[in-house]
Amino acid sequence: MTVEQTIRFTRSFYRDWNEPAAQRLIKQYALPLARKVRTLSKGMRTKLALLLALSRRPDLMILDEPSEGLDPVAIEELLQALVGATADGVAVFFSSHQIGEVERVADRVCIIDSGRLMVDVSMDHVRQEYRHVTMGFTTRAPQVAFRGANVTHVVTTGREIRALVIRDADEVVAQAHALGASSIEVSPITLRELFLESVGTSTSAKEMRDA
Repeated sequence: MTVEQTIRFTRSFYRDWNEPAAQRLIKQYALPLARKVRTLSKGMRTKLALLLALSRRPDLMILDEPSEGLDPVAIEELLQALVGATADGVAVFFSSHQIGEVERVADRVCIIDSGRLMVDVSMDHVRQEYRHVTMGFTTRAPQVAFRGANVTHVVTTGREIRALVIRDADEVVAQAHALGASSIEVSPITLRELFLESVGTSTSAKEMRDA
């Protein structure tokens, strides 16, 4: 079928079809109505799929790797479309390995590793509360177990201790002072860093169990 025929065919199934929205998206996405769908680029097919979903005002959209195979311009348009959909009251659930894209548009993030849920947190909480605390020592760093459940990951290398803190970084800083740290640096954490440290923790634990 052509793009126009596909839209008309899909429209016939839904009483809540929003024709003004469909026409707006046709123009916004510059969809070639007379072209056969099978001849479209992957980016154009993705735009057509979004139009078919958004023109019927869904309560929920489920997307699996929606930006796969798209060029940077098409990815930007896709992300803007998702943000626009949520502004219109649509809940968007999507899975992706493109962490930078997730960080830009997601309100809440789950990180899954080997079928296990490692992290379930809002992005606002990550931005406001999650911190890396890096402690430097003049001699070899001490082996220490930090108090409280707010420290989820600790790496000790030579004269340095690096801790991932999910809240109350000041408490960890106070403990670092008590340990005699000569330098203490507190910095925000990116979603990519959170992913790597969460999956790294899981991998290390699995290696220990296997050993």
